[in-house]
Amino acid sequence: MPITLPPISRRRFLAGSMAAGASVLVARPTWAAEPATDANRFALLSDTHVAGERDHVERGVNMFAHAQEAVREVALLDPRPAAAIINGDCAFLHGKQHDYEAFVEAVKPLREAGLTLHCTLGNHDHRERFWKAIPATAGQDQAVDERHITVIESARANWFLLDSLDLTNATPGTLGADQLTWLARALDARTDRPALVMLHHPPDPELNRGGLTDTGALLEVLISRPHVKAYFYGHNHVWIRRQQQGLHLVGLPAVAYTFSPEQPSGWIDAHLTDTGITLALRSIDPTHRQHGEKVELLWRS
Repeated sequence: MPITLPPISRRRFLAGSMAAGASVLVARPTWAAEPATDANRFALLSDTHVAGERDHVERGVNMFAHAQEAVREVALLDPRPAAAIINGDCAFLHGKQHDYEAFVEAVKPLREAGLTLHCTLGNHDHRERFWKAIPATAGQDQAVDERHITVIESARANWFLLDSLDLTNATPGTLGADQLTWLARALDARTDRPALVMLHHPPDPELNRGGLTDTGALLEVLISRPHVKAYFYGHNHVWIRRQQQGLHLVGLPAVAYTFSPEQPSGWIDAHLTDTGITLALRSIDPTHRQHGEKVELLWRS
């Protein structure tokens, strides 16, 4: 069962805004035509760490304000992305109910701009509380018990969103045998286009309990299938790219705070091509030396 926040129709949003006397949060002129959607463009975000106390500051960062700024930038993209994905740690530390209420508020402009938002779960999330916060997706099929997973199919690639949450506010993550079995079958059923796998936890080949505890089993599934091209993760709050046997391993920057002053906080504007993907860093701080940095990843054969 996926964690998905569907778009809010413009007609319903405008009607509600007029009834409440509210102003539109996304600053598009009312006379402007709706932007086209680029089916090969995706906004990739991670580690928003939104706190229920909207003025809470951690490591010098107001996480709610950072989330709002990233959302504002994504919502104004033209053409707009096919979808936005937030890769876990949506909540601050313990995944409290009021954290998710603030998170849903922060991301609302995405939905008002016509975007579908998909979310994975990180080690600071809480499944049941997150599910309670977004009842619009309740009742969807659950492919693996107690795991929130889904597949996003697009023309140039399929995205496989996994659930590596083990215990809330405990560092390591795990997928488990059932989820790995599901993933292998789902990948084998979709060999007609590149597969991109996304989960919150990074690979942890040394098993130092900082990342994914079943890294070896996951990499065996991914590397043995040539149509799997990349593994995207968050958790470390580090923007980094490397390869293992041709498989791209991509660490996404955190929208919230960083653990190192050299690292940017921000999000990734991703464009799928026939042969790979182009990733452009959008830093919350536009003066950061890496703001606007573009990298092109080519798919392995």
